[in-house]
Amino acid sequence: MDDLGKLRNLLLKEEQESLLELKIQLEKLTVESHTPQMIIEKISPFISSILKKSYSSDKKLLLEALSPIVLELIDRNYEESKDKVVKQLAPLITTAIREKIKSHKDEVVDALYPVIGNMITRYVSKTFEDMLFSINDQIKNGLTFKTLKRKINAKIHGISETELLLKEHALTNVKAVFFIHKETGIVLSHTQNINNPINEPEMIASMMTAIRSFVNDWIDKNEKHQEINTIEYGGSKIVLEASGYSYLAVIIDGAVTNITINSIREVLSQLVAKYSDEIKNFDGNMENLPKEEFLSIISQLINEEEEEVNNKSLHPLVYILPLILVSWISYTIYNNIIDNNLAKKANEILYKDSALTIYRLEVEVKNKNMIINGMVPFSFYKDLAYKDLQKIDNIKSIQNNIQIVDSFDNPKDIYDKITYLTLALNLKEGNRIEYSYNYPNVKVFGNVFSKKEKKYVEEQFKLIKGLENIDFEVGIVPPNIEDIIYFEQNSSEILPNQEYKLIKIINLLHNLDEDLVLEIRGFRDFTGTLERNAILVKERAENIMKYLKVKGNVSQKLVNIGINDIPTNIDKENYPEQGRRVVFTWKK
Repeated sequence: MDDLGKLRNLLLKEEQESLLELKIQLEKLTVESHTPQMIIEKISPFISSILKKSYSSDKKLLLEALSPIVLELIDRNYEESKDKVVKQLAPLITTAIREKIKSHKDEVVDALYPVIGNMITRYVSKTFEDMLFSINDQIKNGLTFKTLKRKINAKIHGISETELLLKEHALTNVKAVFFIHKETGIVLSHTQNINNPINEPEMIASMMTAIRSFVNDWIDKNEKHQEINTIEYGGSKIVLEASGYSYLAVIIDGAVTNITINSIREVLSQLVAKYSDEIKNFDGNMENLPKEEFLSIISQLINEEEEEVNNKSLHPLVYILPLILVSWISYTIYNNIIDNNLAKKANEILYKDSALTIYRLEVEVKNKNMIINGMVPFSFYKDLAYKDLQKIDNIKSIQNNIQIVDSFDNPKDIYDKITYLTLALNLKEGNRIEYSYNYPNVKVFGNVFSKKEKKYVEEQFKLIKGLENIDFEVGIVPPNIEDIIYFEQNSSEILPNQEYKLIKIINLLHNLDEDLVLEIRGFRDFTGTLERNAILVKERAENIMKYLKVKGNVSQKLVNIGINDIPTNIDKENYPEQGRRVVFTWKK
């Protein structure tokens, strides 16, 4: 629907409803086949209603339009006459709308402007917001001085980077705002930027009113429904936004953006919505107007621009100092990465040289300056290391701090001695010794089975020449006794075929510390009574204790623990003898 159609529906709603009812009645009368006299009687009330609602100047035209329709309806049985009612009345409706708009155009504009203006504002704002999101992806990953400055500024002001970018390239400076009465050209209120004042605002307002009236009169004569809205004035633009009996004239330096236009329309909407009656009835007396309220509303346009200017008054150091700090940190990290890579490459070269592998040589790099540390027995090896590292690119200098030691113990020989000693010590049951060799130091750790063995291990490592420091962290853990002593059914006597196990245990105990406590645990099978089995398990443990004490002469403390139960995890059905056993555990 075009604009004219919308206004027609708004202004002549009642007339259109009457005509629609008339058309419905004509269709009904046609179907019911009424006589001409009956048709005239039926439609007369509707015609009278339309005549009453129409303007007096249109009554004659309406009668002239309806008479042929009625006569033709009678002569042609009404069929072809129905649509002609609407066709004949359409020019009258159009004429009525035009006459009504011409005589009451200001009331129409004032009624429609706040609604239509807000609708347009929301549409433009949504379109502009979509544009911000669409271009944001193109700039968010940039990393230059300018983009970094923009990112920081956007964070400070709490807006998106894209919006800030658009503002930078489309700056708007509102110099002055005039609220002018359309008919008289009188300035109802005005305000201006204190940083850029306007001389003789009344004269400028009168000039703008004259120009606007002249151009709009010329447009009306040429039957074009539009108004002038922008005037170029030197390096500035004068934006005119009208509504009914008043309009706003805003003098702007720079770009006139959609945001600025929306702000102007919003301010004018506030003025029209609140003070339309005062503006319409203005008789030239300024005392009857709410001038303070006018000024407060139009000052919003100036205050927004002043706030933007104040926000931009940040010292350049706010952006320069963080940038310098970030640059310094980035440069330091970059140099450290390069130095670490060069040091790693140099150490790999020295390690892969078979003549230098056995020597502890280390390389440090600071700002691409290389330093070699370590000890070798002859100057040949020192020169060889220097020669190998000269092959590396991007090195500024090489400082060879390798020392030549006359009485030099070969690191490889020391390593071999440590390895052989460790293997020999671990042959003893209960020893679990490990080492970490870092010439000329060694760290020894793990477990041995007794205090005496620990002392012996420590003495053996001290015999190795060339070691400057031995870090000895060896614990004492007695070995587990895995042997199990089995018994006959309903017996606590030690079988001859089980004695070899006890002799093995006795030999182990003679090598262990005397302060250890050995628990002897007796079990039963599933046969016999609980009372008889309680006696058996106790006797079996006591017989083992006597054997170790008397025949073995062991010094450790022995504890009898008879457990009147069947051991877990055994096949007691097929192998019941597995339950008749004694096992050994160390008391913690």
